[in-house]
Amino acid sequence: MLRDIFRTLRSVLCLVLFGCLVCGAVPGHAEFAREPLSSDWRGDDALAALARLPDEEIPLGKTLILASSLVGAELTGVPVDPAAVEKEIIRLAEKVRPALRDRSDPRAVIAALNRFLFVEEGFTYDCVAGNPDNYLLYQVMKNKRGNCLGLTALYLLLAERLSLPLHGVYVPSHCFVRYEDAGVRINIETGEKGADWDEGRYSRDFGLTGGRPYLRSLGRKEMIGVYLKSLGAAFSRKGMEDRALRLYREAAVFYPGLPDAYFNTGVSFHKKGLLDEAIAQYRRALELDPDLAMARDNIGVALAKKGRYREALAEVRKAVALTPRNPVTRGNLAATLCASGMVEDGIREYRKVIEIDPDNARALAGLTNAYYARGQFHEAIVHCDRARELGCNFDPAMLGALEKYRDPSPASLP
Repeated sequence: MLRDIFRTLRSVLCLVLFGCLVCGAVPGHAEFAREPLSSDWRGDDALAALARLPDEEIPLGKTLILASSLVGAELTGVPVDPAAVEKEIIRLAEKVRPALRDRSDPRAVIAALNRFLFVEEGFTYDCVAGNPDNYLLYQVMKNKRGNCLGLTALYLLLAERLSLPLHGVYVPSHCFVRYEDAGVRINIETGEKGADWDEGRYSRDFGLTGGRPYLRSLGRKEMIGVYLKSLGAAFSRKGMEDRALRLYREAAVFYPGLPDAYFNTGVSFHKKGLLDEAIAQYRRALELDPDLAMARDNIGVALAKKGRYREALAEVRKAVALTPRNPVTRGNLAATLCASGMVEDGIREYRKVIEIDPDNARALAGLTNAYYARGQFHEAIVHCDRARELGCNFDPAMLGALEKYRDPSPASLP
């Protein structure tokens, strides 16, 4: 049965490359937008079939390799043979196996694996999340470089072949590896050559308050969900929102509790101008993680675009309360206040943004427009000049009007 599923999975993933894959909604969760089935579509939803298997029966390595190779080929334009990727994983596993014969000391096992990957094989960490070469497995192994997702996937694929009790762990916009077995729990931070970070550090660095759905060891299906979500984000960055939405659907099938699957879906709907659909997905993300400030902020932006300023202000204020030093959320609060007619309050918020980020072009442009609207033209000129130095453009009519209020230069005085 599993062999049949994988044969179909390969076909279905190939269909994704040509934009034909259509998946159902996630049962029991907020509805994803549906697309009509093409008249010639006959394949089974093999990814969903895999997601229905018990976690221990999921072949993590094969699934990640197929997704990385076949979906990644469309993303980059570089065709990849999944068998070649699997062969390299086998080579690495067999090469390190002798160093792992004695497994009585978990820390010694982890140290041997870290040394093998980062010293002997020369893998390096690259923090750039937006570069797909850093997490598509073929490129990770070819370049000996990966971001947190790429290196975490590499550890997990080796662990599957070597029967090591390693798991992926997810925090907002970051993942790492954890050894967990027989009461022993050791974190492996791939961004620091496998260093053991305590959970308090992750909580501090990623602002994790109690009750947020992170920092637990993930099952195989959940890790596949994280990976599919990241593939979707790569398509979204290229403006291919329909491709992204299909992958987010699959991510939610594998990991229904992943807030980012719904948040990212909201972003894609938002970019397509489907504001009601975007708001629904942001709210689904907030059901899972009420402290996801970006979702609060984006709901506020969407509501403001719909002219629902009172509701927008309530959401954006919650986002600012969660991340008071974030210039983006404060800038959105300032813009919403100004759009609501509360220009003085908006100016006050824009000034707080400038205190946090003195070269924030958006805040300087917002101050220019706000002061101009209040007839405070000299203040508008000061901020306009600085904003233009940072690349902002303004309405020529407004620029012409402001020129009349410039102080004459000394050379022009009689």
